[in-house]
Amino acid sequence: MKHKIIFLIAVAGFLLYSVSASAQSLNPTELDRALEYAGQNDKKVLIDVYAEWCPYCERMHNEVYTESGVIEAVNEHYYLVKINIESEELVNYLGNEMSEREFSAMLNSSSLPTTFFMNPDGDLLGMQPGLLPADVFEDLLYFVGTNAFESNTFEEYRNRN
Repeated sequence: MKHKIIFLIAVAGFLLYSVSASAQSLNPTELDRALEYAGQNDKKVLIDVYAEWCPYCERMHNEVYTESGVIEAVNEHYYLVKINIESEELVNYLGNEMSEREFSAMLNSSSLPTTFFMNPDGDLLGMQPGLLPADVFEDLLYFVGTNAFESNTFEEYRNRN
């Protein structure tokens, strides 16, 4: 009987872990809503610029954005917006309607993937081109999200944490 109880507790623990892990996900939103929500909730906007054909973008989406630490950092400090450089889907940026393609060109996105960091007013705080390892990307998300960039270099920040 004791072994059955231990087994049931183990199964229940696994199920709770599975449910909490699957509940943790990223939910991209539209640019205008992200800016609005960021202003209301003291967060920033994280813009993921990608292309469907880009193998590094695919790896970023499948290997980096799926890591629990990255998901936690994004959900804690940002509203995520995904911008496809070839899409004609419309976005609204500060009252100006344009396609995702036009918006990515306005950002001067010249390599893929590129991550842009924006404050709630729509001002660019910075950008990071390329595929990054999940641990480095997570640190970068916290570095910008906590405003550590205002008083430290990224290297100083990583060496302290």
